[in-house]
Amino acid sequence: MNTTMARGDALWFVTEQACCLAQASGRETGDFSACRAAVEYLSDGDAGALAYFSEQTAAVTHDQAGDADYDTENYEGKENDMRKAVTKLAHLGLGLDLTAPLEQREAYMKAADLIAGFYGADDVLNKTLGNT
Repeated sequence: MNTTMARGDALWFVTEQACCLAQASGRETGDFSACRAAVEYLSDGDAGALAYFSEQTAAVTHDQAGDADYDTENYEGKENDMRKAVTKLAHLGLGLDLTAPLEQREAYMKAADLIAGFYGADDVLNKTLGNT
């Protein structure tokens, strides 16, 4: 696996989120597309990261019956890593220097929102955004 896709990195979390979305709703949703876009931007042309995303999401089948349990990887420190990833994505999404195109910043924010919602970490996103 490419080093940019190391467990705990924002790319890894976006890929894991995309796998859950593909399982729940398929690959043709706006949320899945936002994850794909975020990975494309985060990878900065790294073919290994893009291949990892494609391989992982292609291995997931859409559970049309809605019976599947999301099989996400669990490990020591995952919550802390997830919080760092959401914070990183939100900071990139805020684009305080405004050099990143709006579409890129929106993809980062959407990915941050999806991950925070999935893991019940809206407090991290709200804190990063300055919401109380």
